[in-house]
Amino acid sequence: MPAKEFRMRYVGPILTAFLMLIWAVPHGLTGQTVHTLDDCIRIALENHPDAKIARMRVESAESVARGSLSNILPTVNYSAGYLNQGSYVNPQINYLVGKSEFHSAGLSFGQTLFDYGKWNQIAVAKNAYRYGKELEIQTRVDLILRVKEAFYQYLKDLQLLDVAQQSLKLAEQQMELVRHQYELEAVARSDLLKQQVQVGNMEVEVLNQQAVVKNSFNQLANVMGLDMGTDFSVVDASGGPSLPVEPFNVLWQKVERANPSLVAKETQVQNAVLNLKIARANYFPSLSVSMGYDGSARVFDELYSDVDKHWRLQTRLSLSLPLFTGFAQSSRIEIADVDRRIQEEEYRMTLRDLKVKLDFVVRQLENLQKVIPIFEETKISAEEDLRLAQERYNLGAATILDVLDAQLSVALANSSLVRATYDKKILRAQ
Repeated sequence: MPAKEFRMRYVGPILTAFLMLIWAVPHGLTGQTVHTLDDCIRIALENHPDAKIARMRVESAESVARGSLSNILPTVNYSAGYLNQGSYVNPQINYLVGKSEFHSAGLSFGQTLFDYGKWNQIAVAKNAYRYGKELEIQTRVDLILRVKEAFYQYLKDLQLLDVAQQSLKLAEQQMELVRHQYELEAVARSDLLKQQVQVGNMEVEVLNQQAVVKNSFNQLANVMGLDMGTDFSVVDASGGPSLPVEPFNVLWQKVERANPSLVAKETQVQNAVLNLKIARANYFPSLSVSMGYDGSARVFDELYSDVDKHWRLQTRLSLSLPLFTGFAQSSRIEIADVDRRIQEEEYRMTLRDLKVKLDFVVRQLENLQKVIPIFEETKISAEEDLRLAQERYNLGAATILDVLDAQLSVALANSSLVRATYDKKILRAQ
């Protein structure tokens, strides 16, 4: 296997694990809970409020869809009543009316035979449930992406901190060498001062990067649904050779078929179409039938013992046809039609936006796959240039500025490689 291919496949993952170990020991993290990316995603999906709210909204939509069946299912009701009236004197005839009681009961049945609007209301409720499911999927996908971005951003900032610490250590070692040569009067005092400035700048860089790492850790804990003070560490277990970037057309077919935001927008378009049908359905007639069987008696036993005498059956067939609604119905149809057209335009806009975003991500990813090997070679060259500059400086053949430039080149090459490596992982997640 060529040396370059070996470095690309294996050196990166090994270096990542080694740097994580270096960082973990001085920070006392070896006894902590260590989470992989899959662990972080699982914790986020269980704990984050967005995921919980999305699940509850699906449950609510499911209840609404089940309740919408009442538009077509029959209704059966039973009622019973009891009236007790005490004795009183009728003032008109000065007659004592005795104590009396009255019992009643009834059983009723109702069924809609035809109502075009109610059938579409059921379809709207089912579509709302599907929309809720798609929103839940979209929430989960968005949350997974946020976890991946926060996870890789934290690891990137952690490795950039290691780069800054290594650069500080290198600058301090160089300063000790310059100080020793200055004490031997082999170099000018300005060389020592320049190296001291370099050390100071590196110390500031380390402090700034430590704050960045702390913020990245808090962001990761927050997106996982954990408190900011939760104690854990993470490790990237996604080693191995990177997969090639699929062609844009192949990726776009997947987006059109399964992207949750696009599917959710499709359900909104369907919902607008159904609402338009409901608005138009009010011009159609509706037909319903109802039946009632009820009775009443002064004595409770008579109410249920002599049914033929005290009970009666009623049947009603109703037909309703709107003739004129004062233009209210036509206005509702126009509003529903405008909403349908708006949803269709928003769907097309979402489609275009997704295509633009996907094209950008694919191009950036392809670019990084070409850039990372260049950064790896640049890093090797910068380290070798620093070694040669230090040797020349020790021999008096180079100035301190040559050494400082070489130190900065090494730091820049290391940080560029780290950023490109994790930016590539973030782009793949997107």
